[in-house]
Amino acid sequence: MTGQERLLQVDMIPDSLWDSRNGHLLLPPCLADAFREAIMTHGLTELSRQRDRDSPPVGGFSQEETDKHFAQAFDGSVARVGLAVLDPKGEVSQISDALIRCLAGNELCIVDAPCGAGAATLSFLSAIAELRQRGVLPRQPMDVKLIGAELSGPARLRAAEMLSRVRNTLESEAIIVTEEFLTWDVTSSLSNTDLIQRMILKSQGAMKILLVVANFNAFLERGGKKKESLPQLTELLRHASSRSGNLGIWIEPNMNCVVEEGKLFSWIIEQCMTVWRSFVRFVGGSETQSLTTSSKFLDPIDGDSTPRVQLAVLQLELERQP
Repeated sequence: MTGQERLLQVDMIPDSLWDSRNGHLLLPPCLADAFREAIMTHGLTELSRQRDRDSPPVGGFSQEETDKHFAQAFDGSVARVGLAVLDPKGEVSQISDALIRCLAGNELCIVDAPCGAGAATLSFLSAIAELRQRGVLPRQPMDVKLIGAELSGPARLRAAEMLSRVRNTLESEAIIVTEEFLTWDVTSSLSNTDLIQRMILKSQGAMKILLVVANFNAFLERGGKKKESLPQLTELLRHASSRSGNLGIWIEPNMNCVVEEGKLFSWIIEQCMTVWRSFVRFVGGSETQSLTTSSKFLDPIDGDSTPRVQLAVLQLELERQP
């Protein structure tokens, strides 16, 4: 794909999202502000300064684990998703195009599973809001039915809080979000059925479903839960493929446990070719590889720091095959 074919040309990305001179991303302003406010409100400033960018926390079920993950990894997760939307280096352009099309307007059901503290969906929506505010994208009304599915109760509460902090900005750009956060255990068929039922109900009348899976490698790959989770993932994807044009985006850090042969993304692509072949089509750089890119981003807490974020992403077309 050439640069001329992109929906969002690199020179269209505003300087509020991409510092072309210094070559680094910026978090969407409303989300960066919300993150700083939440860090201060919850007394997490010192914890955020103790981060190890080379070994970030993976979260957990307790308030302490949630706070640590939020303070030390939320902004990196936002930046990683921002890379997928903006693609300032032209390395994942088909992903950017797919997301821009999906998030253009009208009614949309977003299923964010697992949603954690909301970094993925909030990054998508805040970036689109900023592009609209800067006149890059049209301010077409978008009615978002959001289902945030997450096993950790403290993380679900943090996701709801972060959405409330950016809601005014989203609504000023004609992005209206109706949210529901529910418990989801991908290893439990009953829990998964609850999520599927909510997705079916919420997506009635919506033009598209966007299924977002982000930062699941610690549980599925490193935690050894792929086999146990496969039946539930299969059912979720099968029901998400209920109409033409539905989209799945799977986002992970570009690390060995994700992109090496036989690891998470190879496993997902294998399922697309076998178990999921009747309702999922993998779209990528080749039949065996994900798309990858990386960039520095401006630390919203320490404004002098520009850590690097790595992205590996798969695009899954969720459509029943004849």
